[in-house]
Amino acid sequence: MVNAKELREAGQGLKVLYVEDDLDLRENTTRLLNSFFSEVTPAENGQVGLDIYREGSYDIVITDINMPVMSGVRLSKVIKESNKKQVIIVISAHDEAKYLLDLINMGVDNFILKPLDIGQFFEVLHKAISLVRFAKMEEEYKQKLEETVEIRTQELQEALSLVQELSGEVVQRLTAATELRDSETGLHNRRLGLFAPTLARAMGLSDEFVESLAFAAPLHDIGKIGILDKILLKPGPLTREEYEIMKTHTITGASILSDSIHEKINVTASIALSHHERWDGSGYPYGLKGEDIPLEGRIVSICDHYDALRSKRPYKPALSHQEAMKIIVNGDMKSSPGCFDPQILEVFIRIADEFDQIYVSQHD
Repeated sequence: MVNAKELREAGQGLKVLYVEDDLDLRENTTRLLNSFFSEVTPAENGQVGLDIYREGSYDIVITDINMPVMSGVRLSKVIKESNKKQVIIVISAHDEAKYLLDLINMGVDNFILKPLDIGQFFEVLHKAISLVRFAKMEEEYKQKLEETVEIRTQELQEALSLVQELSGEVVQRLTAATELRDSETGLHNRRLGLFAPTLARAMGLSDEFVESLAFAAPLHDIGKIGILDKILLKPGPLTREEYEIMKTHTITGASILSDSIHEKINVTASIALSHHERWDGSGYPYGLKGEDIPLEGRIVSICDHYDALRSKRPYKPALSHQEAMKIIVNGDMKSSPGCFDPQILEVFIRIADEFDQIYVSQHD
């Protein structure tokens, strides 16, 4: 649980735009936000909020959905069209769940339901701050690279190497962040870092692509740092609203990693976004079909599914290798062979014993 002191320390130097039409709620929440952030600007509706946003620069935008003049949905859409990396938190009433899918597709980073629970609100704010900090780090690295453009060739190569090392460190820290919530997540990530390149190599893909998958696959679920613990670690089935929020981890992950100067990180962003898409179009977030799904996403998809079947969860037992293979090949109530690229599935079946060996060697 994030406490007020941690949030105050994390929020220093950051600016927030808060859009809410309810006067009492706006004033009370603004006072609360002012205790955590260096600057908080309130606005009474989406249009006023948009005018203020266009005149300034804000690290985090927090908005209600249902407001006069301009809704929070419209405000979020306009902001994301001009700045897709802008961190946005949407505050939603229970009867506004119909808007969640549109907001997810826009790339909105997090949601919290009314009435506000202070503990959940603190957690959402802390995660939004983390997204901002990661984005600032990446921008700093880009600026360092730009400053070296006019340096002699040897010095430029040294600068490029330094930036690559720094970006690698950021990725390592992001990977570690996904493992803090539970140890099994760390093991799952490491196994995918072995499964995916093993499958790609068996498909005859280039050494460069195989290396990219080894780097990128462990970060496929990085967007889950933006999901509340009460949803991410829930022992039972998710509600419809919770499941819609859970699905946002794909877009959040891609948002964290996109537009990097390094190809490996761009591959990582692609995997984060597409690893839940399905060959038959039944996946998310966009319902892509066939080869519209990036190759790296199609590879990680079957690796992720195999590992999920093999792994114990609070709501399901672990399956043996044989049981998992039977489900992948024949399907069950939740999936079918049509979910996977048939050519990749064929190679996967051929080398399935290697997956079993990796799982056994990397299972605690």
